[in-house]
Amino acid sequence: MRCPECGAAYIEPGDSCAARFDTLLALDHSRREPWGSRHGMAFAAYALQHPALHARSLNNAFAALVRIYVDREPRAEVFARLRSSRGALPAGWKVPTRPAGPVRAPSTTIADLGEFGAETYTTKLDDWCRAALAMWGVDAGATSSPPAV
Repeated sequence: MRCPECGAAYIEPGDSCAARFDTLLALDHSRREPWGSRHGMAFAAYALQHPALHARSLNNAFAALVRIYVDREPRAEVFARLRSSRGALPAGWKVPTRPAGPVRAPSTTIADLGEFGAETYTTKLDDWCRAALAMWGVDAGATSSPPAV
């Protein structure tokens, strides 16, 4: 089975992007590290790769990952500014215009994160976030990690 939005392939019945995202959300909401502090990044990557399901969140998801991976702003600051702006892009944020739709298939999907193991999660999440941006035409680089906080 293939996900109609991101193209992830699944073999096992019942396995899907949505099922994996539910598992990841449980880890995020546990507030344990490394998942808890990266919830916004995981949601943004998922939303960008599943635009039909998350149409209302696309602009903020796109802006958040651009600010983190391209502009190199600390993730905690990016999400604090988004929360305080109550759904609008924060004043002064310069973000490229998001295309009307994805421009290419992603190179990494939620399926590629495996079981979300703590030892590899942060690196795999960075890869997934970069792939989500690339899907929308933004080159976020391939090697450097975003700022730690």
